[in-house]
Amino acid sequence: MNLEAFTAQGWRAQRHTLTAAQTYLWGSLSALPFVLLAGGLYRMLLFRRAVLLEHTGLILLAVIVISVPLHEALHGLGWKLAGRLQKGDVAFFLRGGIPMCACRTVLPAKAYLIGTLLPFLVLGGGSFLLLFLFPGTVSVLAALVNLMLPGADLEISWRVLKSEAALIADSPDGAGFIGLVRGGENVKNL
Repeated sequence: MNLEAFTAQGWRAQRHTLTAAQTYLWGSLSALPFVLLAGGLYRMLLFRRAVLLEHTGLILLAVIVISVPLHEALHGLGWKLAGRLQKGDVAFFLRGGIPMCACRTVLPAKAYLIGTLLPFLVLGGGSFLLLFLFPGTVSVLAALVNLMLPGADLEISWRVLKSEAALIADSPDGAGFIGLVRGGENVKNL
């Protein structure tokens, strides 16, 4: 069922989207505590046994090239599994040369949150664990990138929880979502 069908049934739609500037600002602020924790622990506890490599810029580029598509694939996997979605309900595409993922159907808030937070839990958590097991240039850069990438996802998830929406539609035109709340006017803030 699409968004219009829900609003026709009496659901109230509320747009919760971020501008590009808000995405970077709030995303960075949301990720900052985790990045500081990883960096601080690395510097205080792990640096003495770290394997430091040269060519940090190339390593960082490789981490980004690997992490961004994996991050987006985990969004899609989370939404597909948590929402029990069919083929075509999750779309992968390139926007400005950057891989992106979007959910094209309305999901229960819990299923949407699972898909939104899965990259943070898997890549961020996995990179944090890798940092402790094998401290060094590769693991610290992987941890910093994979904790920073889902910053906007953390902010969006916080806004989902604050919105009290029972159903969520991924925003088709930017970072954020359209929350559906029972009752009230048919369409509000669209």
